[in-house]
Amino acid sequence: MKALLPNVHIILVEPVYAGNVGAVARIMHNFSIPHLRIVGEVPQKNDYIMAVHSNHILEEALIFKTLAEAVADLDRVIALSRRVGKTKPVDMNPKATANYVQELSHLQIGLVFGRETYGLTDLEADLCPLRCHIPSNPEFPSLNLAQAVTVATWEIYQARLDSSTGRQPRSDAAKGKELDSVKRYMIEVMREIGYFRSYEPTNWESFLDKMFSQLNPSREMLYRFRQMFNRFHVLVTGKGRGYEVHEGLNPEKKGDADGE
Repeated sequence: MKALLPNVHIILVEPVYAGNVGAVARIMHNFSIPHLRIVGEVPQKNDYIMAVHSNHILEEALIFKTLAEAVADLDRVIALSRRVGKTKPVDMNPKATANYVQELSHLQIGLVFGRETYGLTDLEADLCPLRCHIPSNPEFPSLNLAQAVTVATWEIYQARLDSSTGRQPRSDAAKGKELDSVKRYMIEVMREIGYFRSYEPTNWESFLDKMFSQLNPSREMLYRFRQMFNRFHVLVTGKGRGYEVHEGLNPEKKGDADGE
């Protein structure tokens, strides 16, 4: 039977407790999500015991050394976290996450779950532009790993089943590599026109990653961003700045009066 959610990837970062990976595989099977990625160790014996008719998910799981490698080929990445605060803003709850995934059903989306003990490191969290928080008792907010996966994936599964009445999919949102290409272009322009201070308090790469992930721009919109930043470059330096052309990113032409 064809999986209902083939574009969703569950990513477990260095799971600690025996059996949790198997329990996650079972939940993924329940909600028709076939792709499991693990940063760290391969599943153990107890994981296969807990999987219950879902061993195929464990056998087909992809193993990575780092989270950076695990998300490199995905278009959007969302971290599931219980931690909130000024430096850890919440972008969405599970229901909003489900609507987001439903809207971008043509893109490959990763849901990242951190270690049961201390979650994600700051560097790992920076690889996840969006953050989903599962509201729970503030006196005891930590959910078991498999339970957290259950809450998130049930909402996503329901959103796909209710697609006729919920948020409709859109096919014009640009892929992750296209977002990265324009982000790099914008950062390079900012660097070349002297935008950055000697001490830069803002992580502009993370800011742009989040902005693009929230905005989900089309290729046409990305082209306009690139065009705008090229004109900034012209105004400051007197010349345009070339860029790598992706197929379909520039639907009109490869150059204009600003030297593009």
